[in-house]
Amino acid sequence: MRKHISLISVALLLLGWSATAGIPRTAAQQAVAKIRSQEPLRHALVGVLAVRADGDTLAAINIREKLVPASNVKLLTTGLALHTLGADYRYETRIAYSGSIDEDGKLTGDLYILGGGDPTTGSRADCAIPLDQTLAAWMKLVQDAGIRCIEGRVLGDPRCFGSVTSQNLGWTYDDLGANYGAGPQGLNFFENAQNFYVTPGPSVGATPYVRPRYPDTPWMQYAVHATTGAARSTNGLYYVNTAFGPYGEVAGSFPIDRKGYTLECSNLFGAYTCAYYFYTYLQTRGIVVKGGFGDVTPQGQVRTDLAFSSVRPRAEKPASLTVLGGTQSPRLSDIVRETNCDSNNFYAETLLKTVALKTGFSADFEDAEAAASAAMRGLGLRTDDVCRQFDGSGLSRKNYVSPEFFVRFLRKMTTLPVWDAYFESLPVPGKKGTLEQMFPGSTQAFRDRIHMKSGSMNGVRCYSGYILSTDGNPQHTIVFSLMINNCTAGTWMVNPAIYGIIEALAAEN
Repeated sequence: MRKHISLISVALLLLGWSATAGIPRTAAQQAVAKIRSQEPLRHALVGVLAVRADGDTLAAINIREKLVPASNVKLLTTGLALHTLGADYRYETRIAYSGSIDEDGKLTGDLYILGGGDPTTGSRADCAIPLDQTLAAWMKLVQDAGIRCIEGRVLGDPRCFGSVTSQNLGWTYDDLGANYGAGPQGLNFFENAQNFYVTPGPSVGATPYVRPRYPDTPWMQYAVHATTGAARSTNGLYYVNTAFGPYGEVAGSFPIDRKGYTLECSNLFGAYTCAYYFYTYLQTRGIVVKGGFGDVTPQGQVRTDLAFSSVRPRAEKPASLTVLGGTQSPRLSDIVRETNCDSNNFYAETLLKTVALKTGFSADFEDAEAAASAAMRGLGLRTDDVCRQFDGSGLSRKNYVSPEFFVRFLRKMTTLPVWDAYFESLPVPGKKGTLEQMFPGSTQAFRDRIHMKSGSMNGVRCYSGYILSTDGNPQHTIVFSLMINNCTAGTWMVNPAIYGIIEALAAEN
């Protein structure tokens, strides 16, 4: 693979590809132009750029048009994270305490879980460390310090990110209740999600049965204002919650003929939930915690209940605490693979915030945007008028990127030491991940040549990545970006057009 990489890099940099060479006279260009002129893309905005590593431009349509990229933004986020942090980077979560420990093992003070931004804590992703293993490691640190009883509290401390809100203000309101909608904090749990199990009510118009499933959040109060809809109707359930108190509401409609399913929603109290689980773990294993559990707000206040209040005691500053030790996350390369293969919005947002913190910015969403631009400039990639990265995941419609910029970025990644980790993180059609169902009529040999990231939201379908050559010649590898905006046709109509464009590009090598 490294030989393949180095040859691509040399070819791209030395052969001087230029996006200004004019309209290419290739079969791919003709095929793409024809597909674009027909339904369902006739009235959509389509941008395509595909170049071979040997410098040939294979297709070029609207290459500098700034388009909404959806989850193609994750290509930028993960690439910047790998380049900035390194493939072997690991997040650290530390256990610390305030006060003192007497000779009988009594801690007169609080036990802190000092978050380091790890998005995988309590996550069920393939790359994540099992929760029991993490909690056991934390408890061992407590035991090794001789602590047998805690007079104070277990506090989840997410202050390392320091954001007033963990959400990006560019997201639409209907994203905020989804499982990724809470956004990352400095200390997270189960990707800050809350799952419910839903079954239809006994009759049309009745209230469906909704019960919290995981994680256990006994402080929450839920209202169900949803109804049971007619057979074969749309599942229109949605969740509304607020950071100002422990309240949530399930609304919308759920079909009466639908089997029970898991509704995945957001949990705005991830650090609080993490503290609760560690507190319970300690209590059930003989370490008494007399003060209960709580978290620390971005303003540095201790919160042991979630009722809104502006008057709370102050938490100790992290620098004043005694650190017992910590645990580390999986390698960044594994987190990046999860981010791209499963299009994990939560992981992607965490990565961008981490890049911002590690490059001298804050983790606030505005600074994260500035950090992304600065990192691009550091790679020698100008973003003026061709790239505005507003978030890490692509959820925001304020993201605007041109096909030409995606290709420039993808080219640049082939020249970096982290290229192997980046390339291996990209989904492949027919294999586990977001592309598993793509090209169902093609051979796996064909699908294995395609390594790309998809991106979709209402009216948006984007695909960018690499197509390996059939002859094994690395100079024939294709770097491409296909971006479609303003297309509201159904998936069954759009997919053949997308498949046709990518197949036409692949036929060139």
